[in-house]
Amino acid sequence: MTLVKNKELRRTIIAWIVLLFWVGFILSTLTLVPQWRDVLQKKYGEGVFATITYIGAGILIAIILSVMIFKNREKKPFPYLVLIGIFLLLSYIMRQWITIPVEQIHFVEYGLVGYFSFNALRHHLRGWALITAALLLTYLFGMIDESVQGLTAVRVGEQRDMYWNGLAGVMASILIAFSLKPAIVYLNSGRREVRAHLMILLLCPPLQGFFNTVIAQFGVLIEDNKIGCTFRSRLHPDELRGYEDHLDQFKSEIAPKVGKVRTVSLLGQVYNKIHEEALVHSFRRAHYLKSENYYVTSKENSIVREYFQNFVAGTELDWSPERSAEIAALAGDSLRVNYESPVAAHLITKFTQTRMWVLIIFLEIGIALWLYLLIPPHRKT
Repeated sequence: MTLVKNKELRRTIIAWIVLLFWVGFILSTLTLVPQWRDVLQKKYGEGVFATITYIGAGILIAIILSVMIFKNREKKPFPYLVLIGIFLLLSYIMRQWITIPVEQIHFVEYGLVGYFSFNALRHHLRGWALITAALLLTYLFGMIDESVQGLTAVRVGEQRDMYWNGLAGVMASILIAFSLKPAIVYLNSGRREVRAHLMILLLCPPLQGFFNTVIAQFGVLIEDNKIGCTFRSRLHPDELRGYEDHLDQFKSEIAPKVGKVRTVSLLGQVYNKIHEEALVHSFRRAHYLKSENYYVTSKENSIVREYFQNFVAGTELDWSPERSAEIAALAGDSLRVNYESPVAAHLITKFTQTRMWVLIIFLEIGIALWLYLLIPPHRKT
């Protein structure tokens, strides 16, 4: 009996070490990824990232298929249909939703976080609650990831990417529940599973509050019907138009490089988040001009000219009225459609910081109280 317990304890410890090592690897390489990307792209071309992603995903699917056939001896068609469905969904996501190669690799990495989370938690939890707890833990790690990226000069932390990390966890959970470990969902869950969920949830609101306050910051939704554009900024329109802080640095060091080097390489040089907004709007204008998408080019140009003119005045980013009119003519009737810029789309616009933190405090009290009520009576005394 003792031997069995020791063996199970070793497996539990190893499972948690693997999970934490993998998450630690992802976090520790965040600042190195841009360097690796540049080296690989220079040597093999930009297509190498898609190759890496699909090879990695293909290897994972081959491993899963091998486990289903040779270990589980699965004969029912449904688990295999789920595997095919996940593969098709992954292909669609890579083509339509997550088109930046480095983010594609990151997505696959968080699929593995989902599996390793399940493998660690299965030594403590049972049933469907095990699946959902693994998903929730994956999302928590994703929140930490984006917060770290937001504090890193060469990376950008975004709320949207938290959702991508969570989606990777959802896909991993579906594979586990329906293809790899279908029997696990028929086990009964109990108070222990509820407590585990609450313990993970207890960590989420403060982390989200930190991200919103420090990384995303609070901003304003700007809807300009005159130019047909909607976007978000950390400043009100009048403050944007009158912004003056460190503009000489932006004009001399940032503006000459926009559209010529990767935006990520410039992020570490920007003075603050307002400079970052001006940089990304200018970059999108240059990027979509190269790809001959004149609709986005013209709309981003309208935002730059209307709200960030003080950043670009006197630089090569300051397009003349004639050039702006030329691009608008190429865009044609498409300009009648309102444009919503994704720049700074993760800003919180409907809550004040005070209201958000009051809500978080009440949530934390409620979750902690619920957690306390679930503790067995003999452990409270």
